Amino acid sequence: MLALSALLGLLALAGCGGSTRTVTVEGPPAEAASTAAATTPQPTGPVVHLRAFRSPTGNIGCLLAAGELRCDIGRRSWSPPPRPANCPAVVGFGQGLELPARGAARFVCAGDTVRDPHSPVLAYGTTSAAGPFECISALSGMTCTRPANGHGFFLSTQTYRLF
Repeated sequence: MLALSALLGLLALAGCGGSTRTVTVEGPPAEAASTAAATTPQPTGPVVHLRAFRSPTGNIGCLLAAGELRCDIGRRSWSPPPRPANCPAVVGFGQGLELPARGAARFVCAGDTVRDPHSPVLAYGTTSAAGPFECISALSGMTCTRPANGHGFFLSTQTYRLF
C-alpha cells in the first residue's frame, strides 16, 4: 500500500491539500503471469528514470512513491467496477490504477490524484524504469508492470486491463 505519509508529503510539495485519505482496494483476480508477459509490450525506445510523469496529452499521470506505482486518468469512456464496501463514499473510486510492491494491480480508492500538470512528459515510445516498475507510454495508452512477476495494468481513455 502507498504509505500515506509519503504520498501526502509528495502532494503537499505539489501544492495539493493534506487532508485526504488514501485507501486501496483489491481489483479483480490477476491473470496468469505467462499470459500477461505474452501481451505486455516490451521496451523498444529510450528508457528514462522518472518517479513522476504524465502522458503527452496529460490525461494520465503517474507517481512512484513508497514502493508502489499509481496512475490516474482524467477523461475515460469506461466505468470502473462497483465501489467496494471498504472504499468510503467520501473519496473517489476508480480514477486510477495502482501496482503495489507485492500482488496484483488494483483500482484506486482515494480522495486525491497523482495527475500533476507540472510532471515531466513521458513521450510515446519511451519507458520509465523506477525501482521494480516500468511504464511504457504509447499512443494507445500507458502500460505499467513489475517485470519480476509480470503483474501490471494498461490504462487508456477507451479501456483498462489488470494483469
